[in-house]
Amino acid sequence: VVIATRKPSSTMVDVAPHEVQVPAVDEKGLKEVLDGIKVQRPASNTASGPEHSSDENEYTAYKSNNKKEKELIKFAENFRRQFRQLFGDRKALFINPPNECGVKKFICTTLRPTCLPYKILYTFDGCATFVADYLNYEPMKEPNELPEVLYSPTLVLKKQSGNCFDYAVLLCSLLIGVGYDAYCVCGYASVDVTLLNQTRKTCPLLKEPTDSVPASPERRKDRYAVKPTRELSSKFLRRQEAKEKAKLEEEERKRREEELSKAAEAEKPPPDKYYGLRFHCWVLVLSGKREVAQSFFIEPTTGESVALDWEEYLGIESLWNHKNYWINMQDCSLGVKNMVYDLGDASKWEFFFPNVEKPLLVIPGEDIPEQEEEKESARDEDFELPASWVLPIKISPSELETRCPNGRKTVLYRKAKLEKYADYLHQDGLITQLILYEDTARAHKVQVRNYFAHRNDHLESQVESVLSGQTHEQFGLGRQRALKEHIYYPTNPLKAHNRIMKFYSNVRTDGLVERVISATELTECFEGREDFLYYRKVTYGKIAKKFEPSESVQQKPIVTIVEKFHHDPSKPPNSDVAEHRFMISENHVKVIYHLEENRITCSSREFTLPAQAEHGMGTLTLNPEMTTAYQVDPYADEPKKRHLFELLERLVKAQEESIDLVRASEKETESILNARLREEMNISLSISVYDVDRNETAKKHREEIERKRAEDEKLRKLKEMDYLAPFLARIGDPPSLDYSQMQKVTEDCLKDLRERLVDMANMIQKRFEKETEQLQKKQAWYKQNQANLTKEKEVEYVSYCEDAMFRIHILEQRLERHKLIAPKKYNDLDKRLKSDSRLKGYFG
Repeated sequence: VVIATRKPSSTMVDVAPHEVQVPAVDEKGLKEVLDGIKVQRPASNTASGPEHSSDENEYTAYKSNNKKEKELIKFAENFRRQFRQLFGDRKALFINPPNECGVKKFICTTLRPTCLPYKILYTFDGCATFVADYLNYEPMKEPNELPEVLYSPTLVLKKQSGNCFDYAVLLCSLLIGVGYDAYCVCGYASVDVTLLNQTRKTCPLLKEPTDSVPASPERRKDRYAVKPTRELSSKFLRRQEAKEKAKLEEEERKRREEELSKAAEAEKPPPDKYYGLRFHCWVLVLSGKREVAQSFFIEPTTGESVALDWEEYLGIESLWNHKNYWINMQDCSLGVKNMVYDLGDASKWEFFFPNVEKPLLVIPGEDIPEQEEEKESARDEDFELPASWVLPIKISPSELETRCPNGRKTVLYRKAKLEKYADYLHQDGLITQLILYEDTARAHKVQVRNYFAHRNDHLESQVESVLSGQTHEQFGLGRQRALKEHIYYPTNPLKAHNRIMKFYSNVRTDGLVERVISATELTECFEGREDFLYYRKVTYGKIAKKFEPSESVQQKPIVTIVEKFHHDPSKPPNSDVAEHRFMISENHVKVIYHLEENRITCSSREFTLPAQAEHGMGTLTLNPEMTTAYQVDPYADEPKKRHLFELLERLVKAQEESIDLVRASEKETESILNARLREEMNISLSISVYDVDRNETAKKHREEIERKRAEDEKLRKLKEMDYLAPFLARIGDPPSLDYSQMQKVTEDCLKDLRERLVDMANMIQKRFEKETEQLQKKQAWYKQNQANLTKEKEVEYVSYCEDAMFRIHILEQRLERHKLIAPKKYNDLDKRLKSDSRLKGYFG
C-alpha cells in the first residue's frame, strides 16, 4: 500500500522556521495573518493490501463469512446434497439461506438469544403478543416454495414487517434468551394460517374461561317422606301433550342444525390447490425449562398458544434452535397428530450436530464401541458452532410502548373487528377496541367494547350495547367512592332512570356491594357489616305536582323501606331481628325475627305509629291497640309493656336513621353521576414520574433547576476571573486609571490575544507537518522493504497509515475551525473592553 503525501505549503514571515510573525494589526489584519497559514491534507493511494472498512465494522459479519462459518457452510451444503440424494421426493432443506446482504448463513446462527430488561418480555405469552403486534405480516410470494432470503431479527425489528419465518426467528430468539426450550419449526399449514386470515376464527377476547362446577351429590330418598298429591288428570292427554312438545322440540332442533350447517357451508373456505404444500414457520416450546409442564406450539403471526395436535398445521419438515438442526423422519399424513418430539431419537429426528443436550437413543442389546465414542467426542471437540452473526437485539422503551406499527393495528375476526392502539395515542386513553357485529359481513354493529389505560378516573373498560342501549363501565381501585361497575342506559329513554352501581365493598366503610336504581325503587346490598345488615330496598311514590315555584329540587317521597339482617350468633333467634319493614306512608312498622330451630315459621310484631312520631314531634305513646304480634311458641311469656315501648322507640329511631341513609345514598349517587360527567368532559391521563418525555411538570422542574445551575456557574466563573488583572498588575494595580494607562492596558490586552491566537495556529501547523513527515518516512520504508514484508507487517503498515491520515484530517479540521473562531474572539474582546466601566474614559 502506497499513500502519497505532499508537504503543505504556507505563507510565513522569515523569523523562525514554520512560524508566523505577529505584527500589531487589528481584527482585519489578524484574519489576513491566519489565512496565510495553510495546510494540505496528503492524498492516500492504496495500491494493495487487505480490505478494511472502518465505518462499517459492526456490519462485517452481515456481508462476509469468517473461516469457521465458511467451513460450516460447506458441511451444511454437503449435508443438504446427501439428503437430496437419499430423499429425492422431499423438499430441499432450509439450512443455509442467504441473509439480507446475499451472504449464505447457517440457519442456527441467525438466531440471537436475547433477554431484554422488560418484565412483559419475560414470559412466552408476552413475547408472542409483542412480536405479533409489533410486526406487519407479509405473505410469501410463492406459498409452495421456501423464502429466498432469511432476514436478521435486527432488520425485521427495524422495518417492522416480515413473513412467518421472520416472525418465528425473532420470537424464538426472545424465548431462548429468557430460558425457554424453544425451536423454529419449518412445515406446512392451512391457507388461513399462511395468509393470516382470521375472519373464520372467534376473537380471543370473547373466549372466556369456563369454570368447572362440581356436580351436586344425589339426595337420598327418604322412605318416610310425604308423598305428593296425585295429579287428577288424564294420562292419555299428558302423553299426547308430551308427544306434541317433543315433536316441536325436534323440529326446532332440526331447524337450528340446518341453519348452522348452512352458515358453516357459507363460511367454508374454497378448495385450495396448494393444500398441504403451503410452507409456514412457527415455534415449538418443549417442556422442562421455565416450569413448562406440557409442550405446545406458538403461532407467531397471531401470538396464540396452540396444542401439539392443532389441525391447522399439516406437517413438519425440520426444526432448529441456536445449537442444532433436526430433520423430521416421521409420517405426516395425519398432520402433526401423534408426532413425537423426542429429539434424541435418531429414528424420528435426523440431526446435523451430535446434540449433547438431547441424549441419543441406542437400540437395546447393542453397545457403542469405545472407538466410536472417542471419534464422536473428538469430532465434537474439533468443530464448534460459530457465534451468531446477528447484532444484539435492542428494543427501546418507546418502541416497546408503541407495540404496533404507527401505534395502531386492526385485526378482523368472525363477526368482530379488533383495533389495538399504543398507550397515550388517544387522548381518552383508549388502547383496545372490539366491535361485535350481527353478521359475518360486519355491516350491523351489536356491541362495542372499549378498553382504556392510564385514566385518572380509573376507567378500565366500557361496553356499549347498540340494541338495548346499555352501557357497562368497569373501574379499577382508587376512586373516591370505590365505584367498581356502572351500568346505565344513556340512549334508551324507557330505561333512562335505571342504573346499577357496584362497589369495592372491602374499601368502603359501609360495606356496600351493589346499588340498583330505577324510577320507583332503590335496592342496596351489603357485606361484612357489624350490624349484620345485608339488604335494603326502598320504594318511592310519585312526586306531587305543585303549581308554585320551589326553591329546591323536590325529593321523591319514600313509601316503604325493607331491611334484612343476617343472624347474630350471640343472640337467640326469637329476639334477633331478621327484617325491618317500614311502611312510612301507612305509619306502620313490622319486625320479623329469625327462624328458630325446628320451626317452620318466624315470630313477628307490628306497630302502628302515631302521627306525631312520624314527624318527630310530641311525646311517643303506646296503646295496646297499636301493636299486634305473632308468637310461634304459644308457651312463651308475653313481653311487658315497658319492653314493647323500648322496642317501639328503637324502631322509630331506626326508621329515621334508615330515611337519612336513603337520602345520603341518593346524594352519593347524584355526586357520582356529576363526577362522571365532569370526568368525561375533561379526560386526563396519569403519567409516571419516570416518564421524562411526557411528564411536563417534572420536565419543567428539571429544566428550571438546570437553568439556575448554569446561571450560578456562569456568575461564579465571572467573579473568579478578571481578564484585566494581569495587565493591571504590570502598571502596579492603581485604584483608578488615567488616559495613558487605559490606552496601554487596552493595547496590551488586544496584543496578547492576537499573539495567543497566532501561536495556536502555528502549533497546529507544526503538529500537522510532523505527522506528514513521519508518514512520508513510513512510506519510504515500505517502498524499500515491500517485497520482504509478511502479511502481518502489511496489515500493521496499513493500520498505521489509516491512523496517521485520521490524525492529519483532525489537525486540518482544527486549523480551519480556529481560523473561523479567532476573529470572533478578537471582536468579542474588543466589545467587552469598550463596555468595561474601568476603560470608559479611553473610549469615551
